[in-house]
Amino acid sequence: MSKKMDLSYFRELLYSSDLRDLRKDLTIFDNQPCTFYYDESNNFRKLSLKDTDFNAPIDSDFVLGGVMHFGEKSSADITALIKGLNLQKTTKELKRKYLGETSTFLECLNSNKVICFLEWLIDSDLYVHCFNVNNLYYAIVDIVDSINDERYIPFSLGMKDALYRLALYHHEDFYELLIKCNYPNLSAENISVFYNRLLEYIDEEGAYLSFDSEVLKQGLKVARKQKECVFLNGNDERTILKDYSSFYIRPLGVFAHSNHVFDHECLIEDILNKYDFYLGDTQIKNYSFVDSMSNPLIQVSDCVVGLLGKYYTYVNAISYLPLSKVFETYTDKQKNTLKLFSKLFYKSESVSKLLFNACESREEHATSSAIIDNFFESKD
Repeated sequence: MSKKMDLSYFRELLYSSDLRDLRKDLTIFDNQPCTFYYDESNNFRKLSLKDTDFNAPIDSDFVLGGVMHFGEKSSADITALIKGLNLQKTTKELKRKYLGETSTFLECLNSNKVICFLEWLIDSDLYVHCFNVNNLYYAIVDIVDSINDERYIPFSLGMKDALYRLALYHHEDFYELLIKCNYPNLSAENISVFYNRLLEYIDEEGAYLSFDSEVLKQGLKVARKQKECVFLNGNDERTILKDYSSFYIRPLGVFAHSNHVFDHECLIEDILNKYDFYLGDTQIKNYSFVDSMSNPLIQVSDCVVGLLGKYYTYVNAISYLPLSKVFETYTDKQKNTLKLFSKLFYKSESVSKLLFNACESREEHATSSAIIDNFFESKD
């Protein structure tokens, strides 16, 4: 028997956002036909702890996304794209490997095929959408959320950022601590050991702490005295996230009146098929899984998320570097390609901020925004 799930929850979260009320954005998608197409990048299917490190790289975000269009169908000419990419006539399916699957993001910026792809997307009636998840950030947020003191709730994002920096800087020792204390299940005797060690990381920073680090320090002092951590017990052993299904379900609720077309992913299909989805009292079935061979826009989405996966890996690598110096190292061709990349972002964001969502640190978000803003504003 299928379980009932009300997807209204995902929309209601947007009604009281700390940043702004997004109900007006929802009407953009509610009042006209829309179709979203999806593929994923850096899909490790779960997030867990092995003996020496996470099963997924901490510098490679999971990305779920692709392209979307308004109206019953898109006018995008896939045949023209394939011709522009100079692919062999025998090519049956557009794949990310044709844009440089093994290349880094900076190497992709030198690719004529990537330039052709970006220009084609910009000129089409397609918009990019994505949800990216920073593995390390996602793995540690419950450490802050388990602090049982409501006074820290308004500061939680800054505290998570400060903790994320500590986890990065002390990564090897931090990971040993997670294993030693059986994270994400902290027994009563491990709580003080765990939080005291985090406090030692902060003390090593010296006397002059940032505001976020200082608030985190005070919060950790509260947590170390707790008898239990609400989000850090009763979990599957060494498992942060047993599957990625929640990331697939979220857009079904946010864009509840749109159609969602996913590339085949057997594990996710099996999970979603166990539910009957509702919007209030109305049952909805707004998704399908298809073979990418039969759907060119899934193929385009594969290329989009392949490029975005490289982009967020690059963003993670430079998040703590002086960006003005980083930008000076780009070639003229890389700068021109970044202008196209930024223009594509702005094309989509101008429709709605809802098309881009993330679980990431503020540094990662700020770095990405700085890249996009810098090269969009500097376009000719």
